[in-house]
Amino acid sequence: MPDILSNPGRAKLALVGMGVALPEGLPRASHWISQTNAVETVVDMRLPSGQFATVPVGQPYTDSSPISLHMDADVDAGGDGASAELRCNGERLAVHLIPVPSYYSQTTRSGARMGTFSALHDRLLFLHPAMGCGFFAGKDQACQYCQYDSLLNEEHPPLRDPLELVEVVHAALAERQVDTVYLYNGFSPGGDAGLKRLIPVIELLRRHLGHRQIALETVAPEDVAVIDELYAAGLDIFVCNLELFDEQAFASICPGKQANGGQRAIWAALERAQQSFRWGAVVSNMIPGLEPLEATLEGMKELVARGVVPLLVPFRPLPGTPLGGRKIPDIDEMEAMFLALYDLLNEASIPTHRLRDMGRVLTPMESRILVGGDVALSDRLQQWITSPVGRRVGGWLDGLRRHLRVRSDEQELGGRR
Repeated sequence: MPDILSNPGRAKLALVGMGVALPEGLPRASHWISQTNAVETVVDMRLPSGQFATVPVGQPYTDSSPISLHMDADVDAGGDGASAELRCNGERLAVHLIPVPSYYSQTTRSGARMGTFSALHDRLLFLHPAMGCGFFAGKDQACQYCQYDSLLNEEHPPLRDPLELVEVVHAALAERQVDTVYLYNGFSPGGDAGLKRLIPVIELLRRHLGHRQIALETVAPEDVAVIDELYAAGLDIFVCNLELFDEQAFASICPGKQANGGQRAIWAALERAQQSFRWGAVVSNMIPGLEPLEATLEGMKELVARGVVPLLVPFRPLPGTPLGGRKIPDIDEMEAMFLALYDLLNEASIPTHRLRDMGRVLTPMESRILVGGDVALSDRLQQWITSPVGRRVGGWLDGLRRHLRVRSDEQELGGRR
């Protein structure tokens, strides 16, 4: 498996897909290793190219990774991180490890440890407002690639106190810059899939986040009107995952989603979101490696044709899940898929700057590096959009567009009465 680390795009793709082995362990391991997405153990690092990567460690598939991470025992582990080295088949690459955020050990007003329901990776803050996912309360309803580690996986998972989420936001902001807050909505029965109860949560977070982006990943609701309410409340990015394009594979691997509207509901939700959210702000994850790659490619084409940004999350076999024994997909095949995605989005002129600071995946913007493009965006507009000033201006424009759109909708509704 030659030349993995020499290309920054291929290096990140391999790191987030295969993880790294730790043959010597890590000195002060708890200083570097944390848990994300409620289940995976990871380390955060920055590559020489400036790219940020959140890399799995300490799992069966990472133990067999061809990439290993090495760090001197006497390294100075300062608050800004420390130097380490990646090795792979004779290749070596110096990287900068980033320590686990210190706020994780703080507690909220209820005594909950902040690190148990949030994760901060670079400038992307993940929050879990719901205590679990309703799919885990029903027999054989959970997605087979997923393992949500919660003791409160009830049919109607309770919501955490929204003020605790605000406490976490301020604790994270006191430690690092935050650009995007990413919420996960665990499934709840009902036409809105539990989304209506998140509307006041988003309104509250919007008041505390100013120009920063708020994203939400959710199961598709049957009542798509709630999507308009989410936008009006202050949501910037709507994520509803197709996962797999092949209908039989989807039904088998995502039984809970199949029983609650299936792919039809997902397409309907994405279409409704397209009517409210800005161009490039409607996203759908796909999992290459769980269906024939031809099917994933067709799914990407269909999403792009509908104005949706596909985000490829190559399959990773989590221990304790029904698919925990499956192999990770081939890196050469994944590289081909990411190149195809870049071409599709480029041809459709769909902006991808919304998906930034994402260490767990190779983003569409980063895919250009696979073909030798500069890591720094060459397009001046994209550089402006992602600059500190550009982010603030973008946030202001988002707020203005939302205000005008909501006001227009209210006037139209009033005219019908």
